Formats: sequence, C-alpha cells, structure tokens
Amino acid sequence: MVALIGIAPTPRLFGATNPMLSIELNALGEGAFVPAAYRRDSLVAGAGAFRHADALRWPATGRLAHRFAGDYFDRIHLTPIAMSLGNVVSELTREVAVWNAWRTLPQTLTALRLDGDAGSTLVASAPLPLLLRPLQERVLSLTVGLDGPPVIDAVAVLTFADGATWSIRIDGLRLNAWTLPPNWTEPLIETLAWLTDVQIAVAGTVTRTPLREAPHRSWEFAVLADRVERRWVEHALFDWTARVWALPVFVDTTRLGAPLVAGAVEVPVDATGLDFAVGSLAMLWRDVATYELVEVAQVANGRIALRAPTRRAWPVGTRLMPCRTARLTDAPELRRHTDRLMSTQLRFEATEPCDWPAALPATRYRGFPVLQHRGDETTDPVASFARRFELLDGEVGRTHADDLSGFAWTMQSHAWRLFGRTERAAHRSLLYGLQGRAEALWLPTGMDDLEVLETIGETALTLTVVACGVTRSLRQQAGRRHVRIELVDGAVFHRAIEASNELTLANGDLAERLRLDAALGRTITPERVRLVCWMALVTLAGDTVELRHHADSDGLLDCAVSFAGVPAEEP
Repeated sequence: MVALIGIAPTPRLFGATNPMLSIELNALGEGAFVPAAYRRDSLVAGAGAFRHADALRWPATGRLAHRFAGDYFDRIHLTPIAMSLGNVVSELTREVAVWNAWRTLPQTLTALRLDGDAGSTLVASAPLPLLLRPLQERVLSLTVGLDGPPVIDAVAVLTFADGATWSIRIDGLRLNAWTLPPNWTEPLIETLAWLTDVQIAVAGTVTRTPLREAPHRSWEFAVLADRVERRWVEHALFDWTARVWALPVFVDTTRLGAPLVAGAVEVPVDATGLDFAVGSLAMLWRDVATYELVEVAQVANGRIALRAPTRRAWPVGTRLMPCRTARLTDAPELRRHTDRLMSTQLRFEATEPCDWPAALPATRYRGFPVLQHRGDETTDPVASFARRFELLDGEVGRTHADDLSGFAWTMQSHAWRLFGRTERAAHRSLLYGLQGRAEALWLPTGMDDLEVLETIGETALTLTVVACGVTRSLRQQAGRRHVRIELVDGAVFHRAIEASNELTLANGDLAERLRLDAALGRTITPERVRLVCWMALVTLAGDTVELRHHADSDGLLDCAVSFAGVPAEEP
C-alpha cells in the first residue's frame, strides 16, 4: 500500500519553501490541489499517515488551507476605518492612509465622495485618477471646518477602477465658543441638580437612592454688549442658538503670569480649586473676537498640559478659563436699549458630565459626619417642625388626625457666604458629597438651646441646665436627643441625652438634669461654655442647589439651602 507521510498545511508560505513539510508534499504545486474535491469515505487515518483505499493511485485533489496571507494581502486597506472627531472647535485636518495590499496588481482610485457633511472636504495628494502600485500607500487629507451642521455624521466613499468601493465613518460635534463675559452688576447663578429616588414608609423609615452619578449643571447670567461686541453676539446667537457651545466657566477665570509662545504644549498656571478637567476644553481670551480654544490633556504640578500646541502667542495677563460644552435652554430675549447697546439674560445647561471631588465633613459622630460650619445670618434662618399625619374627615362629624410615624420632621435653613478659591472649592466638594438628598449628616441648630447652670465634672455624666421643657416636651425624641457643646476655647463635644428630669435648686429656681451617654473628660465651668445646641440628622431638602457668584473664584459666593430631618435614622 502506498502512503505519503506528512502534514496538511499549504506547501508555501508567502512564496517561501516551508522546510517543515515532507519532500513529496513540497513537490506538489498549488495546481495539484484544485479543484477542491475529495471522497471522505476513501480516506483512512492511521499513525499520522493518510492512506488511500486504492493503493494503486493517489488522486491529487484538494484545496488551499485558510491562511493569514489571504486575509491581509490582495485587498485595499484604509487607516483609520472610522474617525471620531470629538468636539470640533476650530478647523482641523486629519490624514487617511490608503494602502494597495495587492502583491501583483495595481489599483486606481477614480473617485472620492464625502456624504453627510457640507463643511468637510476629502482630497487626494494628486489629481484623480490616482494610481497605486502594488504594495504602495497614498495619503488623503480630510479637512473639517466650523461651517456646517452642528452634528457631524458623514461617510467618506472611495471608488476604484474595478468597481470596488470602500468607506470611512466620520462623526463629531461642531462647537462655537461663547466669548462675552457676564455683566457682574448681577450675580451669576450656577445650579447643581441631582436626582434622588426617596421612598418614605408609614413608620417613618426612608430609602434614598441616587440616580445620577454627576449633577446636571447650568449657569444663568446677564450680559451687556455695545457696538462691535453687540454685533458679534447677535450674529453668533442668530446662527448658533440651538447648537452646542463651548461655554467658559467665567467664575474660574485666571490669568497668565508669563507670556505664552505660539506652539506651546503646556500652560503654567495654578489650577487648584478651578474647573479644569482632563479631556475638557479651556479658553485663552483677550476679547470677544480674539480667543483660542485648547483641549486639556493633564492638570498637575502648577501647569496644564495641552493635547495640541497653541496656534498663536498670548501675552501676560491673558485670561485663561475652563470650558464646558453647553446648550442654551431657550432663545434669549434681546433688549435693545439704543441702536448700539443691547442686554439679555442667558441660561446655559451643560451637555457633558461635570465631576468634582466629593468630600463630607471630617468630624463624625455615631457614624455620620457633622456639619461644623456656622451658617451665615445676613438673612434670618428659619426652621419648622412638621408632622406627617392623615386627616380623616367624613364631612358629617368631627375630623380625626392620625400621626402615622410619631416623628417631628424638622426643616432648617442654612446659608454660606464664602470668599476665595479655597472656601468655594471646599463647599463644592461638600455639595458633591451630599449628592442632593442621598447622604445624611448631623446639623446643629446653632441656637442657644440649653443654658448650663452648674460645673460639669471631669467624670460627670449629668448636665444641669435652666428648665426649658426638655423633660416635659422633648422626652429624648429623635431630633432632640443629641447635643453639641462648644466651649469658648473652641473645643467641641457631641453627646446623646439618655434621660432627663426636673429639679428645684436651693434658691427655688426650677432646673433640669440631663444624663449624658459619656463624660466630657474635663472639668468645665458654666462661664467656659459658649453654646449648647441640639443636633438633628438631616439630608438636603431638595436635589437642586443654587450658587450665587458675585465675582470670580477669588471673590464672593452665596449659597442657601434647606435641610430636612430623617428622624427614623437617628442612632
């Protein structure tokens, strides 16, 4: 019986002899394996050899095995096959490589077509038809301008002489920059809006689930434009009102301390506490018509690295501002005071996630952070003690109110007046830590709620105060069973009231004695106590917070919120 010992791969690899094949198989050319036909029932496997049932002859029929060369060569390769341009803020050019991977055949590029974007062009390095010799590469140039539809959704089609067509998908977003600063005679209002799913049970327990990783962010401000500025602004609004803008975060403006040369790839600036983010935009600004948008690649060590070099030089004092992509929420109404002067109110909403480092207060009590900030009282703070009750009224008899949970649901306002970059950045971190109504903390009332009458011993577990109805009315209810004791030297203690009773002092005055859960660890006389106030466990009453910027990050910021109690969660 005749047997040929060997393996089945193709005899040649990229035209070279494969030394691992047997002499007999190597001697067979490719034509010996065509057409692809064989009889499976006539093949018998045995000890690494293929034996034919008919020993008198070997029919040289078969086909080439699948190989890498068949996938890679003898075709056209485009690099890239898809192009995502991201945010297009100025005219840009990208290269497209066309490689004729045929090993023996030339190819001719006969036509180029760009469908879906009137503001872009695709041109070859030489006039068409363009010959590509075997294994030759040619480079095409794609130019994308700012004139065109706001959303770039295009397809580049390449047609060759043999009728084959190849395509490249192109997408992106055109941006125009808003370049007129706010009129600072009115505050710039920034809004952060989280979304929390809050479920309150009949017993008063609360389930809170945050639904947004980052808040929706918006800015509202007034502008005043005269003469040339008015023309620039009106023409930009006429063309771009419904589109996405590159909006400078005006409150985080800083200035260049040294000249910036053309072609610079980094900007020396202290970005601590400012809204510069990797992958977002920044603006170098001199006036409404003279500016440059750059993309941030890195923020570290007192500098901002750029993804692409600057196109022009910028002098000392040039404004540098972080930018966010944003859209106008509605068409602004222009108030034309004279033939040259115009004012309007604008409201932009960010179209990109605006992240910020979250940080809750470091001081903790019974597992929850404690807000140590003393609220601003330029306007009177307010508080309320609501009850969640059902009113039963049959309309023919007396009404009946059913207090379902038995808790007092406190509501208390709190305000901040902040100066400078450090305070403002820390406040923003607090808001991001609270995530709207998602996170709870302890909130002191800040009021003179209890007046200490007697010296508190180092190991004492009692606190004697002027009678004020703690025993009769409060009875250690949630929202009124934890106190904050602040001394004149700045020391602060947080304790729980476990019991209380009334007593009559030797002089006949009525007092109350409160039992603490732990001693204060030092002897304190009444005159050393600055303030004793109640604390309640609360969350923000709503998911939306307004920041009123009266100036940039080195100036004044006002913020006022309301906190709502979560009494069922108090430990």
